[in-house]
Amino acid sequence: MDRLHISPPVLLKSSIFLILSSCLLFLDGCVQPSQPPPPPRKHVKHIRTRPEWLQKMKNDEKAGNFSLAMADLESAQNTREKTYWTRHILRKWSLFDLERAKALQKSGHSADAAFLLGEVFKRSPDFLENPPKSLSPGLFRDYLLNQIENDQEMAAMRQMDLNALLSRDEKKEITFNAYLHLTKRRMSEEKFHYAMLDLKKALALNPTSPEALSLRSRLFLQAKKWTDKGYQAFADQNLHRAIYFWKRAQEIRPDDKSLAENIQKAQKLQERLQEIEKETGHSSPDLPLHTP
Repeated sequence: MDRLHISPPVLLKSSIFLILSSCLLFLDGCVQPSQPPPPPRKHVKHIRTRPEWLQKMKNDEKAGNFSLAMADLESAQNTREKTYWTRHILRKWSLFDLERAKALQKSGHSADAAFLLGEVFKRSPDFLENPPKSLSPGLFRDYLLNQIENDQEMAAMRQMDLNALLSRDEKKEITFNAYLHLTKRRMSEEKFHYAMLDLKKALALNPTSPEALSLRSRLFLQAKKWTDKGYQAFADQNLHRAIYFWKRAQEIRPDDKSLAENIQKAQKLQERLQEIEKETGHSSPDLPLHTP
């Protein structure tokens, strides 16, 4: 019987075929039949209802009842939420009052407009440093002048420099008015030294102001009256009284050399009299004094 002869290439192909067939059978047993995709999930929209206090606050805000809206916030439980809505209501309230102030100014009620603007700044201090567009320079100027008239001169000058609403000339005008009003107030309080200092600042800003020059004349007249009273007291040998009046006059005219000389002379005479009293052991009659 003849032996079957198979060539090597044929044998190799057969082996590869058998191996591939075995792999396919193995993989076919491992792969699971594909499952149909799951149905899409329906999106359920959850509607969040507003708390009762928030709804009431919104209604009060819309009606312009901002004080009631602030009271509604007391029912808020969340601190962060309460802080947010507080700032929101205060800003809305301030903007609302700002529009009212503009209307008052336009109708000629500048004092009322200035007062209302002051309430806005108390409620929203940030409006001073970052004024909203609705705050006009004219309204802010009237507010500062009203502050000055109400003896808040220094506060007016501080607030004026917190923003750039006013021009350089307008700021100069406000500063002049503040120092001029301070001068008059110091004079009414008989604080003549401070009155003279404030008047000098006012005159530095406006040297030709008739009102400022008139105040200076009044102060100089007061200084002359005190100087004359000092001379009279010196002539009456009342050194304490003479020194007192000359020092009062010196508050207004600190550069007057004659006043300084008179005070120095009277003080030396006082010391001399005190030395005589110590030497004699009793009060000596006043030495004859001459009016300087």
